[in-house]
Amino acid sequence: MKFSTLLAILSVLLLTGCLPQSEDVEVLSAQESSYELYLYTETDNKDKAKNYLSALLDWKTSQIESKNIEFKQSKTNADKIGISEEKLPSLVIKKEGKVVKHITGDPPTKEILNELEQSIVMVQ
Repeated sequence: MKFSTLLAILSVLLLTGCLPQSEDVEVLSAQESSYELYLYTETDNKDKAKNYLSALLDWKTSQIESKNIEFKQSKTNADKIGISEEKLPSLVIKKEGKVVKHITGDPPTKEILNELEQSIVMVQ
């Protein structure tokens, strides 16, 4: 009886070690008034996010009060963001804590910029 219990526990431990672990995700975030921006990218494949980065830079430089917009870079676990790794890169725009726009895939820079401008209405 003890042997079978020990074998069962050992099997569970071995199997959980074999399960795929989610990877870390790069996060570029900014807050402006009631809006929050989050760009999630794969740590080892940032090249896929170049259109997003270009659009964010273009958007920031077009803002009159761009000095108030400060981007911060961090990392988090893919499980914590609620977005599958297949949907990265991913740009999430929130207003007052609620998602107002979620862009995924590989859209052109101009399309991302248009979505940003339409989603974020700032008093200028």
